[in-house]
Amino acid sequence: MRVVPALVIAGLLIAPVTAATAQQNNNGLGHVVTQPLRDTRIKDEKIPAVLQRAASAPYSAVGTQNCAAITAQIRDLNGALGADVDTPAKQKGEGSAIAAAGARAVVGTLIPGLGLVRVITGADKAQRRAEAAVYAGAVRRGYLKGLGLAKRCRVPAAPTAASLAAKPELLAADQ
Repeated sequence: MRVVPALVIAGLLIAPVTAATAQQNNNGLGHVVTQPLRDTRIKDEKIPAVLQRAASAPYSAVGTQNCAAITAQIRDLNGALGADVDTPAKQKGEGSAIAAAGARAVVGTLIPGLGLVRVITGADKAQRRAEAAVYAGAVRRGYLKGLGLAKRCRVPAAPTAASLAAKPELLAADQ
């Protein structure tokens, strides 16, 4: 049982160093290192207000009167969710993704009965709530971009021209 306190101490020591990385990419190594803290609810992550609003009313027309208002909402959502799918992807090395996947596997095996711990502490419920908020935020962003397209707004209040011109690969392969 000494593994858990050592892991918590390691997470506390490493967390400040990797906080910026963890905020940018929840699948990053920093996020994995602090996972036991979230699983035991020692460290709770707050759901951003913009995602809470999106979860409460993803299809609300409030604040969509003009392109500037839509742009502001989309920028807020991008801040919480990261770049949208129509944003050109930045090249990333696979090394960090592989390291994070390996670390997740190791961290998951260090705490015996982790699933039960997550249910007892409420971490499982908190994670489902956070995932629902992220999903609602993505839906809200898509809805806003559709409204922006209908109002003939410019990017980011509307999808990029390249994303509008793209053909679905699965449908193109079937034709």
